[in-house]
Amino acid sequence: MIFETKQIVLKDGRTCTLRSVEKTDAADMLEYLKAVSGETPFLARYADEVTYNVEAEEVILESKKNDLREFMMVAEVEGELAGNCSLMSFGRLRRISHRCEFAIALKKAYWSQGIGSAMMQYAFELARELKYEQMELEVVEGNIRAKSLYERWGFREMGKIYHAMKYDDGNYRDEYTMVKIL
Repeated sequence: MIFETKQIVLKDGRTCTLRSVEKTDAADMLEYLKAVSGETPFLARYADEVTYNVEAEEVILESKKNDLREFMMVAEVEGELAGNCSLMSFGRLRRISHRCEFAIALKKAYWSQGIGSAMMQYAFELARELKYEQMELEVVEGNIRAKSLYERWGFREMGKIYHAMKYDDGNYRDEYTMVKIL
């Protein structure tokens, strides 16, 4: 889905652009994914598991741009990809078409600048335009910052998946499902 570009002013005074992902973002997106995957243990992949090539990433980004019920938003600060969020449909079947899944990540250098809140607020607006009624996400045990942000924006914890994440050192973390009624 293509949506209107928005500008926000960060807490440090810089300007951030929230916009639809473009095919031309592919190389930057791969670099971004490697960076955020290496900065936190709370994402699904390790940095070395970002193995797409630019051409494969272009296909993914183009499909998000052209989908009428899904989107990927990027946050760009001074030409750098600072974060992204995605809204994914659960499907077109009538019984589940009111639900969507949400995911968000930011480079650590951009935490606490208001980007996450701005992306979430805009994503809620776009989700409502798409006629979604319920937004769902998962948050890994111990990710207190993210869980606090989600709760502040109206998500409620609904369930727990034990041992959802297994790390290379053999340790596990649970994952919590959270839901927001739009």
